[in-house]
Amino acid sequence: MSSTADSPDSTSRRLRHSRGLGIAAILVVGIGYSLVMQTPGWAQTSYYAMVRALGNGTAQIDAYHWETKDKSWINGHFYSVKAPGLPLFVLPAYEGLKAVGFETFSADVGQRVREQNVYQWYPKEATTQNYGYSKTRARAMQRQISNEATMIWALGLLGTVLPAILLMLIVRRLAEGYEPGTGAASALALGLGTMVLPFATQFLGHMLAALALFGAFALMHRERRGSPRIALVAVAGLCAGLAVLVEYPLAFGGAIVGLYAVLRSDTIASGFGAIAKRAAAFAGGVIVGVIPVAIYNQWAFGSPGKMSYTGAVAIQGFSGHDQIGLNDSGFFGIGIPKPSNFVELLFAPRGLIAATPIVVAGLVGTLLMYRRGHKAEARTILGVAAIYLIYAAGYWLPFGGGTPGPRFLIPMLPFLALGLPFAWKRIPSTTLALALVGTTVMTIATITFPLVGQTGLHRWWNRLYHGEFLQTVLTAAGAGNGWLSTGPVVACFLLGILLAALATSAVRFRSDIAIAAVSLAAWLVLALKLAPLLHEHKGDELMPVEGIPWRIVVMAAMVAVGGTALAVILTWREKSSGGGDSVDQERTALLTGNS
Repeated sequence: MSSTADSPDSTSRRLRHSRGLGIAAILVVGIGYSLVMQTPGWAQTSYYAMVRALGNGTAQIDAYHWETKDKSWINGHFYSVKAPGLPLFVLPAYEGLKAVGFETFSADVGQRVREQNVYQWYPKEATTQNYGYSKTRARAMQRQISNEATMIWALGLLGTVLPAILLMLIVRRLAEGYEPGTGAASALALGLGTMVLPFATQFLGHMLAALALFGAFALMHRERRGSPRIALVAVAGLCAGLAVLVEYPLAFGGAIVGLYAVLRSDTIASGFGAIAKRAAAFAGGVIVGVIPVAIYNQWAFGSPGKMSYTGAVAIQGFSGHDQIGLNDSGFFGIGIPKPSNFVELLFAPRGLIAATPIVVAGLVGTLLMYRRGHKAEARTILGVAAIYLIYAAGYWLPFGGGTPGPRFLIPMLPFLALGLPFAWKRIPSTTLALALVGTTVMTIATITFPLVGQTGLHRWWNRLYHGEFLQTVLTAAGAGNGWLSTGPVVACFLLGILLAALATSAVRFRSDIAIAAVSLAAWLVLALKLAPLLHEHKGDELMPVEGIPWRIVVMAAMVAVGGTALAVILTWREKSSGGGDSVDQERTALLTGNS
């Protein structure tokens, strides 16, 4: 080292500073999540109905069933169709908030917002067919839901926002281990450029379940880099089991992570006994994690094997359960995967690639990961991605309802994010461009209203153009639903991107400009021309689909071009000034233990 500035201590300080910036970027984005107050939909009110029922010592939601259609009719009573994990997780917080009078505060906020005439918080006209064809009941339920919105938001801070933040923090840490200097960029590409963004603001189980499953993988990732630790294998199994407690389909991903846990190379070399020991430890953890499901089923339905989706309401009618059996086809609605569904899940306007093309960079990065020798991790990532594509393609409702994307694929997103460190190194401009495209689309969807369904994507542009956004914390304080209330959310996202950029090093945005241009052009063709030609399946019925509004597509492309060009210019200036390379080499050496 020729100078104090280049000393190990100095480089270590820069490393800590960069780590701090990356963590700050994630926390600032998390603050942005927490400011958004989504309009409660059927899924959210179904979860909230279970929370209240559990608080009253029962699983029956008879008193609240008109607030949701996501319900079952079993043994003469209504139940939420949801798994009990998220309601159980937030139940102590609910009881605490109720004890200090937060329910009354929530109702007061609902009343104030209705007086502001914020229609997205409180729809003025309710469809009476969803409320037993009673206009009086429809209006009463809409008022009730608006009164509950603040409480649901508060529970979501714990049940969805916090898990999303932790998910990004884990991705940042693992990414840094693969490619130093790319952790914050990889975490924010996940948190802003994929469906994690809109679903981090919804009171649904996806974030908590994804955190539990990815946490199991992260524990095994750590264990496989040291000496075998059976206790850690069992804890990973417990996390995988708890993921099932939150979302039943997480059992598929848990099976893939289980293979990763059991098939450790040195264990395989030790013979069948060592493999069986690890398998027993992981399976034992899983069993402990899912035991609460059996207990809940026995308590609620009288049988440990009877699931909440039994008797799911298809048509409410006058009784609230005129026709049941919504998921009776196949295995709880899962049948043989349809090839057309695979295409739609990826390339339809709401498809994974059409709306959030950063997943392609994650896939490419995963292949690069495999070539770099991280074969077990790459196989696990590809396995998780494949199993959820197969599952969603076989489900009767592949996109999971009126969501901004195929929500059943959310568990695979943090896994694909682990391919991003390799993509940032090999194709940085392409990765940045695709991340900015997804960030633009998902941000607009989140702040306008993400749950528009396949025939309502035009609302994203209409609301953006007219400055009519979803409510935020500032809306509840009296700021309406315009730019005044939504601006801080966007500001948090922008600040998070800036902090992540400052935390990112060892990335040179020059070598793949041509690839980035071709990739962006290909996405434009997909979004503007090809995706709108596709339909979406709802069972055996083909549903017409709107494309992403062309103005949003153009806006996303402009953001991608501008952001990538700025990164290239800044990198060129840094290179021409002679800085960066030696610091990056020392940083890498410190992180990998070679200095």
